Amino acid sequence: MKYKAKNDKEYNEHVKSEHISILHKNNKTKREKILFKHYIKKKKITDFIRFHFEEDFDIKEILTYEYTYLQFENCIFYKKADFSNFIFNGKIEFLNCKFLGDILFFDSTINANLVMNSNYFVEKIINNKIFKNTNINCQSFELIGNINLPRLDGITFSKETKFTLKDCHYTPNYNYIGKVNYTIAEIQAEKIHDDKNIGYYTYYERKYNTINRSDFLNYGEYLLSKILNYIARELMGYGEHLSKFFLYIISIISIFAFIYMLIGVTTTSGDIIKFNIKNINSIFEIFKMYIEFWYFSVITFSTVGFGDMTINGIIGKILVCLEVFIGITIQSTWAALIIKRMFR
Repeated sequence: MKYKAKNDKEYNEHVKSEHISILHKNNKTKREKILFKHYIKKKKITDFIRFHFEEDFDIKEILTYEYTYLQFENCIFYKKADFSNFIFNGKIEFLNCKFLGDILFFDSTINANLVMNSNYFVEKIINNKIFKNTNINCQSFELIGNINLPRLDGITFSKETKFTLKDCHYTPNYNYIGKVNYTIAEIQAEKIHDDKNIGYYTYYERKYNTINRSDFLNYGEYLLSKILNYIARELMGYGEHLSKFFLYIISIISIFAFIYMLIGVTTTSGDIIKFNIKNINSIFEIFKMYIEFWYFSVITFSTVGFGDMTINGIIGKILVCLEVFIGITIQSTWAALIIKRMFR
């Protein structure tokens, strides 16, 4: 494998094969650890691919040369990876790396695009604020698909930075960290009017907003909040999944239509329409009858009520009242969501 050095010169041909292997092996000897740092500095490496960092990594100690681009790909940091008190003026990428110890960006300034995708962070550091007092002045900061991504509070973005946080999920024990991180992403997206991602951040910020029993005076209020939160998440994605909300509307109308078909309705001419297997000769007749009841369910749900059909029986009337109530509630919610999207 070839590594780039300053001025894009290939240096691997000048280094003995045993030295190249040192960069990628673990359980290095004391001498190999010394050679490891020596060759990085000597050859001014900027592409760190499959490197094994067994000792504490301090970027100020290692990166004593100029660079325009840094890439850490499939690397393993066994101990502390310290990128603190450093000014990054060239693009930096961390791809598929494993951080088995602390990682720090304290008091650093990042003036070039930063990408951290598909990395693994050891769980014990998930509560650490790894970007404390870090100034992000680049155009793009991307965090996608990271496992156990630590807290991001303490970070400072410029007004122009596009911050992308996606596919970084948390177990219930760390919901509050997910809430913090996605809240930060939501705030930055609103600042730069990143309308495309605001809804995504809003959904996950609320998803990780844990409802605690201690926040309520009695169990009834707590249970009600849990139920409403579950409905809001599953039914409409906290107002961000309009397509999902629309499918639920269609499902509700369809379910009521099926129930009405079993109960039966009376038309203005006095005819009673009701499903009876003895009078059905084909699947097409069942489908045709269901369309009639689906139409009745739609006008009931929408509260239009043309009056060309009336439900039969007391149970049917109760169901109509229930569907009207659901319809009014959902229609008002639907209108609010549409207006919210329009203003956004």
